[in-house]
Amino acid sequence: MIISWWSAGVTSAVATKLAIQEFGDEVKPIYFGIDSAHSDNARFKEQCEDWYGCEIITERAPEKYKDQFDVISKDKYVNGPAGARCTLVLKKRVRQRLERELDYRGQIFGFEYSKKEVNRAIRFKEQYPDAKPFFP
Repeated sequence: MIISWWSAGVTSAVATKLAIQEFGDEVKPIYFGIDSAHSDNARFKEQCEDWYGCEIITERAPEKYKDQFDVISKDKYVNGPAGARCTLVLKKRVRQRLERELDYRGQIFGFEYSKKEVNRAIRFKEQYPDAKPFFP
């Protein structure tokens, strides 16, 4: 299995499509469900599922947190040297849980092709080599 992290943005949508073209049915798109996401994400998700010919699976943080506002309210923390608390709780920990649970051979991340994003991909690969990241 190859996990493709789908964010409802054009970059992850195209990265997922490229991954499916290269790896076929082995690709499993996964979306982080967050209650405050824009309602148009559902429409775009349906369109992409039609485009890909497969379901985009929705995964969520524990029920304790609905969205970024809930994280800030309950944890009394927004952002600091380690990054945004909501990103840690709503996305990173969910990704790390799935990495432990799923048997995967790689993960697709849709970063833009800019100097900043290329450097971000390099840092990610150095910091999380066990994630086995691909950046189409």
